[in-house]
Amino acid sequence: MPKSSSVQLRLKKSLARFKSRIEDGSYYEAQQTIRAITNRYVYAKNYDAATELLYQSSMILTEYKKYDEASDLFLYLLEVFTMEGKQGQEFERDDLIKIEDFLNALPDSDSNIFNLANETFKFARKQCQNEVGFPRLNKLVGEKLYYSGDAKTIEQSQKFLVFSDDLSDVKLLAALYYDTYKNAGNLNNFGTYLAQIATPYLAVRHASFAKEGLTILIKKLAVDIAKNVEFTPVNEWSILEPHTGNNSEELDNNCKLVNFLQLLVETCEHGSSGNSENFKGLFTRYRPILLQFEGIIYTINAIGQLYFNVTVEQKQNDFLRSMMGNLLGGAPAN
Repeated sequence: MPKSSSVQLRLKKSLARFKSRIEDGSYYEAQQTIRAITNRYVYAKNYDAATELLYQSSMILTEYKKYDEASDLFLYLLEVFTMEGKQGQEFERDDLIKIEDFLNALPDSDSNIFNLANETFKFARKQCQNEVGFPRLNKLVGEKLYYSGDAKTIEQSQKFLVFSDDLSDVKLLAALYYDTYKNAGNLNNFGTYLAQIATPYLAVRHASFAKEGLTILIKKLAVDIAKNVEFTPVNEWSILEPHTGNNSEELDNNCKLVNFLQLLVETCEHGSSGNSENFKGLFTRYRPILLQFEGIIYTINAIGQLYFNVTVEQKQNDFLRSMMGNLLGGAPAN
């Protein structure tokens, strides 16, 4: 709460009147009154009072299940946070809990979640001045989207789960990709789904998460396509090969792509610029296979630049940044 006792008293009175109007059913009037009072605090640059008023009033609206009105005030709260100008660790220490409290107060199935997720993430990236934002906020948003029950919203959850710093979220993301693979109906075409879980994690230097994701998906594949593919355990991994007599080029390419991804993760886990020759050798060996899958060769090149400071494929314009932007559904934060 703001430090000034007089400001605290005014806030308490404003919130009491606000709650009274809500109880009388005057939702729009109550909402507009809060906006007007907030505007005065903003004009006076009393951002503590402005954010506290918006936070408390939006939480009151959720208590009365007025989620549309609450979401409107929440979006204004993000605007005021931006005006206030706190960055990174300072904002995380002082105010991130307000965002988390509000989002947790909304049902997972609420229709506002989809838009709030995007707006919150844009805000977080600007606050942190990076592509990831606040990992713990990504976890919260990603899980709410995942459990929403709406197909479009569930699909959107991948953009947030991949930037969570909680290993348990890899299981949710793996389940999402595997369901998409199964629903596509072509059991021979699995490689791109494993690439989709491995490469973004590698791009944010979460090689252990990429490894966990691949392990989960390969175990699922070993059950569903065992009649077509042999899985040979090698240390912590499995080498995939089509069974003798299966001459499907598509299946063979997908097996080789998955083998490559496992070796790539292993190389990145132990990666340094001194291991660049290992990466270049791996890339050269599998380049003909990578060319069979649209776009992936440039993603791998970008990962090589990130981990080993080497370029193995030309005609690329900051592809890693572009890949992150595409994953997030928009341009990277400036």
